[in-house]
Amino acid sequence: MPGGTDACQESLAAVLSEGAISGTLSPAPGRAATSHGGAPLSRKLPAFLVALSLLIALPGVALAQTNRATLIDVHRITISKAKPGPATANCANAPSNPTSGGFAVTGWEVQGNKTATLNTSSIPAGLGTVSAIRTQLNNSFGAWKQAESAAPSITVSGTTSITKATANHSYDVLFGRTSGSSIAVTYTWQWSNGEIESDTVFNTRLPWFIATSEGDGCDESTARYDLANIATHEFGHTYGLDHSANGRWETMYPYGFTGETLKRSLAAGDTAGIRSLY
Repeated sequence: MPGGTDACQESLAAVLSEGAISGTLSPAPGRAATSHGGAPLSRKLPAFLVALSLLIALPGVALAQTNRATLIDVHRITISKAKPGPATANCANAPSNPTSGGFAVTGWEVQGNKTATLNTSSIPAGLGTVSAIRTQLNNSFGAWKQAESAAPSITVSGTTSITKATANHSYDVLFGRTSGSSIAVTYTWQWSNGEIESDTVFNTRLPWFIATSEGDGCDESTARYDLANIATHEFGHTYGLDHSANGRWETMYPYGFTGETLKRSLAAGDTAGIRSLY
């Protein structure tokens, strides 16, 4: 309304000029607290509150707000203690018709298409080129998008220098230190404005490799962890899926195996889970 701002400013100035917030808060016995102007503070306080509301209503004036991040989930894929077979890896081939292990969800969803960043300097020596690593990670995100077209796209294209999971309004991927027997860990935060953010850290102390393909789901000759196999599992957490405790042959099974590649493609429970979310 024309003149509305001026009227608010004039009303505010009038109230404040009366000394509404000055005065003695601890009056002498038998006397009412008064401002320096002599009027009781009990009558001045309502006027001050009105002035404060006018101040908030002024264009361009806002009370300071802090957008804070709260860590709401930490999900890890754990090293399987299964003994190696006749070769060197401890993976196994899935049966021809495995039963669905079902699915579970975490309670959040990815909010629109995202661009993830990669700490290229953290890539273990000999694992592959930066381009090859990005391809594996993008294929892993893409496995979920392919299963449900309504799911947001997450593309690994940017770079970052962070060396540990950090709430910074960015989806970050890196190799670094993880606790215990974790192969990889995904951390998820929720900001006070509702924004969801996830970072994934692959255990830099473990042996890694890039399988040429998924093959039959198990490369018995390689006692290393296939990057795309583990990444597809972890990115399921990014999309909002929990572990499938009883789904030995599901991507979201909580244990990883050396030589394993079968997690690269989603099983029935995984597909049902991503479709339930998006």
